Amino acid sequence: MSEDENWRPVVPTRREDVLSEKFQPYLREAIFPWLAKQARVERGWVYADFFVEFQNSYRNSMGFHSGGYHDWKNKVLPFLRKLNDKDLTNLIDFGLSRSRYRRGNDELESALSNGGSAWTIMPWGTSANRLARRVAPGVMDTVRPVLSAQDSASIKLQEAWQDAYGVDPRASTAFFHAVVAVEIAALSVIEVGTDEPTMANLFSILESSKPKWQLVFRDNEKAPGGKTLAAMLRTLWRGHGSRHGSADYKDATLEEARAALILASTLVQWFTTGVVIKADD
Repeated sequence: MSEDENWRPVVPTRREDVLSEKFQPYLREAIFPWLAKQARVERGWVYADFFVEFQNSYRNSMGFHSGGYHDWKNKVLPFLRKLNDKDLTNLIDFGLSRSRYRRGNDELESALSNGGSAWTIMPWGTSANRLARRVAPGVMDTVRPVLSAQDSASIKLQEAWQDAYGVDPRASTAFFHAVVAVEIAALSVIEVGTDEPTMANLFSILESSKPKWQLVFRDNEKAPGGKTLAAMLRTLWRGHGSRHGSADYKDATLEEARAALILASTLVQWFTTGVVIKADD
């Protein structure tokens, strides 16, 4: 067993592999020490400023008044223990968005992971984090590097991930941001010679009889790199049915948006790490 693997009960409880979006009492108690640091509890007392700012951003009064000074153990903790899951989820997400030191959130991630939470921590912007729904570990290991990068495409991809897996999913918006992220990454590598390039301009370049771009893999006439890349881009672009209005318009589903996001993550990673290269003359 690796040192990083979570402890599991020697006598199974049938809860070991169950993930929940709810914050059970045992998980809340494990999270409160991290939350106390975000609220800047000192010697058992805390100013209401953190909670006042949250309820203002949340646009929902929770009873905190500006300038107040509260007993953390006897007043704030009992309040947090009774807070509904929706409000607590948003409060934690708010705390993460304000945090400017990502390593300081390892304590929260450990509590979420050990407590079987369906929530995990994902990068947001240049230094903060947000809550997002947990995906399979193998998928997360693949996408986390590109989501943690600071180039424009990766930051746009973070927006897409938050819209697909965050606290308040917006499928059509997630799909849109995923496409834009790929456009940024692709057009930063491949020049198309137009003033206002889009992904559609890439197809003729990549699908020509002698494309000037290929993948780092060994090229083969049965699976030419340029055309394979074009097919992946076209799948994402054509699959984005909610990009234009029409009489039969439909919003993207979460399943569509999340599938598009995984494809987009691969494409952004390829364009930003040198997998897409110029073909030999």
